[in-house]
Amino acid sequence: MLIQIQDYLSLDSSEAIASPVFWYSLAFTFILFIAWWFLRLGKTELVSVFSDEEGAVQITPQALRELVRKSCSSIPGVHSPATKIYKKSKVIRLLVRLRVEPDCKVKEVRSQLREKLEHVMIENLNFSNFGGVDVIIRGFQDPK
Repeated sequence: MLIQIQDYLSLDSSEAIASPVFWYSLAFTFILFIAWWFLRLGKTELVSVFSDEEGAVQITPQALRELVRKSCSSIPGVHSPATKIYKKSKVIRLLVRLRVEPDCKVKEVRSQLREKLEHVMIENLNFSNFGGVDVIIRGFQDPK
């Protein structure tokens, strides 16, 4: 087996690429990369809310998304919110993508959403590292 490896290492680049061993190892590396990516995708990273002498409080990203969804449901003219959570040097920012009705006043919607989320996250949950909310309008929805 050692002789076979030495023979393969002595090949020039065009012969090595034509060899099935090259393609098998490339496919195996690709499969390992995809498996590693899926494992990292499934890993939920907890978001730190605050910490004191009694211990730390953390929240899951799914709970934060649910909080934004419920806050948006009480604002008229807002539909289908999707949230991404960004952490930059321990500061949490929320990027909320939503659909609005065509006659909706976007500036008021942004203010209402920001006020509701700041109230819940800072006053109720005691978030010590909340950095704010960014809103992206991803489309318009007909009023129901």
